[in-house]
Amino acid sequence: MLPISRILFPVDLSDWCLAMLPHARAVAIKYDAELVLFYAASPLYPIPATGYSGPVYVPVPKEVIDAEGEELEKFGADQLQGIKVRRVLYLGDPVEQIVAFVQSEKIDLIAMPTHGRGEFRRFLIGSVTAKILHDVSCPVLTGVHMKELPAAMFGIYSKVLCAIDLGPQSSDVIKCAAQLAADFHAQLGVVHAVPSPGLGSDPLLSSNWRNEVVNVARLGVEKLLGANGAAGAQICIQEGESAHAVASIAKKLGADLLVIGRGSPDGAGGRFTANAYGIIRQSPCPVVSI
Repeated sequence: MLPISRILFPVDLSDWCLAMLPHARAVAIKYDAELVLFYAASPLYPIPATGYSGPVYVPVPKEVIDAEGEELEKFGADQLQGIKVRRVLYLGDPVEQIVAFVQSEKIDLIAMPTHGRGEFRRFLIGSVTAKILHDVSCPVLTGVHMKELPAAMFGIYSKVLCAIDLGPQSSDVIKCAAQLAADFHAQLGVVHAVPSPGLGSDPLLSSNWRNEVVNVARLGVEKLLGANGAAGAQICIQEGESAHAVASIAKKLGADLLVIGRGSPDGAGGRFTANAYGIIRQSPCPVVSI
């Protein structure tokens, strides 16, 4: 089983957060892990001020923070009975506090929703979620990114799919997905996206080129699967832009969970690559990014 003994669940007391809770609960039960409900309260709030170019920040009254602490104590109480739960409240910037807590407490997994706010909610994941994905090194489980709040979410995983690009992190992604599939007694599938031939290409040449690219990709995937003890996994080679192709296959196969790589900590783009962002935003199921 995966070494998951402590799960961090950042709480913002919203309905989106509550809807994501069944996924964190399912993982906590499977691995007998402690679930840490983490709330970062702002110690300051802005007020308009005449004669200043921007707002002036003043301390948040203690009774307001106390009230938020009381809400945290009640959050998810019905759903989390029988689970090891710890609730913590910190003052300060959510991202800074979460990153520091992950490092100091040796968190194995972060579980959080992806909801944004305002007009572009369905196109952009929430700013806190994006920063966490970029700044932390542990795996992150994110919920389905929807414009509207879903009626219900369920932490049931019977089909685990992983997306790989045949790059250096592909083995780690396969190992993680294979272990999750084994732990949850789920089927395992692997998807790899290949580029489409350019517009205006000769149909015959395009067909030959496509077959060659797909065959080479399939051999590469098969080799990786064999090397990582997952030779029996279903292989899907999908043509098109990476994020759209992965999301399309996940929907077609009815995947319950998608596993992807977020990139190397030392990469030029940081941990949170453009492909990872697009996949998380478009995926029809929750995503574990490593």
